[in-house]
Amino acid sequence: MVLLFLPLLQAHVLHIPLKPLNGVTMETEQPKFNLVSYRSGDYAKQEEAYVGEHFGFREPVIRLYNQYLWSCYKKTYAHDVVAGKQGWLYTPESVSDYYGNELLRWQPSPEEARQHFDREIRYMNRVRTILKENDVEMLAFIAPEKSFLYPEYLPKQEYNTSTFNASEYFLEKFKETGFPCIDMTGWFRQMKDTVNYPLIPQTGAHWVFPAVYAADSLFRFMGDLKGIELPHLKIGELHEGDNHGADNDLEKLLNLALPIRKRQGYSPIADVTVESGPNSVKPKVLFIGNSFMWGIVNQVPMKDVFDEMEFWYYFSTAYTGDPLMPNGNVVDLNLLEKMLDFDYIVWFTTGNQLNKGTNGFANSAILTLGVDDSIRREYINTITDSLRRDAINRASTDTILRQEAIAILHSHPEIIPELNAETLTTQNRNIPYAKVIKDIRKDSTWMAALKAQAFLRSATMDQILHAEVDRIKAGKPLYKDQTDEIRFSFQVQEEVQQRIKRIPNYEKLMEIIREKAIKQNKPLEKAIEDDAIWMTMEIYGLDHCRLDDDPDAVIPIPKDFQLK
Repeated sequence: MVLLFLPLLQAHVLHIPLKPLNGVTMETEQPKFNLVSYRSGDYAKQEEAYVGEHFGFREPVIRLYNQYLWSCYKKTYAHDVVAGKQGWLYTPESVSDYYGNELLRWQPSPEEARQHFDREIRYMNRVRTILKENDVEMLAFIAPEKSFLYPEYLPKQEYNTSTFNASEYFLEKFKETGFPCIDMTGWFRQMKDTVNYPLIPQTGAHWVFPAVYAADSLFRFMGDLKGIELPHLKIGELHEGDNHGADNDLEKLLNLALPIRKRQGYSPIADVTVESGPNSVKPKVLFIGNSFMWGIVNQVPMKDVFDEMEFWYYFSTAYTGDPLMPNGNVVDLNLLEKMLDFDYIVWFTTGNQLNKGTNGFANSAILTLGVDDSIRREYINTITDSLRRDAINRASTDTILRQEAIAILHSHPEIIPELNAETLTTQNRNIPYAKVIKDIRKDSTWMAALKAQAFLRSATMDQILHAEVDRIKAGKPLYKDQTDEIRFSFQVQEEVQQRIKRIPNYEKLMEIIREKAIKQNKPLEKAIEDDAIWMTMEIYGLDHCRLDDDPDAVIPIPKDFQLK
């Protein structure tokens, strides 16, 4: 009876904290009782699902059941884990790729896969040609794949001999076309018998410390491509330690009560420092790729190797800063300016993911760099009109049809004849415009002047940068040369800071600002800053000088204002 009622007590009375289960959990809301759902049987189903996720001691009960399945039958219900021999774990995609089945998950047939890959490889080479003409080097990096490193522990399956290996195909084509690529699977396969630890852990999906060796090779390879010397890594003595959880990330998904016995030694770590020589150069680098990149970022002080670094995770989420933090979606970025702003672009992938091709990168890049904006818009309009004439789409709005047209063009850039040709014949005419922006960004004095002007004109840095380039093209006086305005901006900003310090002393004003902060869902500090800026702008009439309203507005510097 005690055992029977313990879960009830835990759920409603005891509330003893328990170790949560790993993995993704979809929360089920408790259903509301009503006669309609009760009579239809929906209420019973919803309540059963809710109780199944919220009964007392659920976590240890599930762990014990999972342990029973694993210990007795080497079985698991975790969808993202495949149990191999001797306690080795793999991802389903990696196992499927080894046995030749992964290709058909993403491609209709091997023949169509070859056509798809050939087209994307052609686009990658064209994109590299355009980038190289504009002092940007592009290369590919293929991280190691566990199934090909340790096939001896894979579960036994039949090989699909009707397909081919996507990674081998890409590597062969890259070699034929001269596209620079560094492949880790082959090198790690040669290295695995010379070390006393697994290069990818027994119960993990990703590399851990060996990622540092790969990074060192990558940085040297990058330097050779441009004929420069990057800072190099200095690796200390190996020892046991925490590997950011990557050494057992698959095991965690099993949610077992006991850890799996490790048969292949420890996963090492070591202190990693960066040394720069007198000729070392710290470039700006964009990485576009998958989760293997975190193995490098977590163990290498990237800020000591690169002047600036961005990581576009799966060509979807943009990570910036130090440490890297999500900063919006790649689809919202100006790809033309972004790609030309770096010294290197490293396309970062893993063998099994090559079955999908370049994950949309090659198509987006060639559409951005290979054709003019007006041509791209023309084809989007043509596709939209075609969709509109289709009876199935007559109920759809123009916005939905346009979004669908954009998706079609991004999936099939070959619709544009210039991109379907055997040789590169066109480029985006805005490339010189983007290069000017890149040059301005490199000039710290110019950027400081534009930052001051952006404050006076209530603009973002992107807006003021584009406005400055427009003035260059139009032959107008540049914002950076308006010395009095820039000095005035620094003093106005100082006045804003003084106002921020004084505002908390005014009780009634603070009440108003608190109400604003709550209504606008912003921190109180930000609300105070916004109010201080607004008051200062009003005092000096700067609210009439917004860049969006009038790019040529003259800043009304007071005659008696002493410029320091």
